[in-house]
Amino acid sequence: MAKIISYLTSKNFTISLSGLQIKVLDAAVLDAGPDWKKEDHFHTYFEFHMIKSGKGIVSIEGSTLSFKEGDFYITAPYVTHQQVSNPIDPMVEYCLQCEISLSDTPDSTYFNSSEDTEFFINVLSTTYPRTFQDNYGAIGLFDSIIKETSLKHPGFSLQIQPLLFLLVISLFRSVINTLDQTHLPYPQSDVRVSRIMNFIENNYHLSPTIDDLSKLIFLSPKQINRIMKKYIGCTFNEKLLLYKVSQAKQLLNHSTLSTEAIADACGFSSHYYMYQVFKRFNLPPPARFRIKSK
Repeated sequence: MAKIISYLTSKNFTISLSGLQIKVLDAAVLDAGPDWKKEDHFHTYFEFHMIKSGKGIVSIEGSTLSFKEGDFYITAPYVTHQQVSNPIDPMVEYCLQCEISLSDTPDSTYFNSSEDTEFFINVLSTTYPRTFQDNYGAIGLFDSIIKETSLKHPGFSLQIQPLLFLLVISLFRSVINTLDQTHLPYPQSDVRVSRIMNFIENNYHLSPTIDDLSKLIFLSPKQINRIMKKYIGCTFNEKLLLYKVSQAKQLLNHSTLSTEAIADACGFSSHYYMYQVFKRFNLPPPARFRIKSK
């Protein structure tokens, strides 16, 4: 049976890195055991998975990869992944979970920061269906964080802060070094579409904006709409509205909720606005749609 030990959940560590603000949510150790498997799932934060020992398999957006001691991989917000521990040589994984955003940068200069920031944004905006080697000592730095947290010597929180800073830098360095050596392209628009759609499907009821998504996946609104138009045939806002309508139709067909409750559940500002949207898409008014579908 898998055992998970969290070391930083009760702490509040936020580090600044070349225009980025990184809020550390947890640093955890997963001792998976031989029969451990985590089915398809995703998070709303970045997760850096470092393999301390053992082996296993990870599927990232449908691409299946094997990993071993000294490897690491990244799962960005809304990137679907599945993990399986090797039954003969089960894995022990170090996991760093964090929210990453640009720090207090005006919209006009949102994507015009320093050279380092541009590198880091490129790293964060791309989904990687691959593993990387820990060439810059990230696992050793994680060992030091565990030690400091476990011993709790006076000032240990102050000691952890620079360790986290160095840990994040070492992970970025390994990724950038690998990309430079293998000439892997940064853009992976087909996978980015999956991230955008996962975001819409899991947040449509909150009426998110394209700016919300932009900050989450480090793509400008123009880039997002360019990708959407090319692969989906519509803009982000158009797809969000279409998805809201599809969910409203499902509820009208298969629930007894009032049209007011359905409008609220699907993120429409009012049932009257839902009526207007149905009319825009040449659909009968919601109440009549429900009667016709019976």
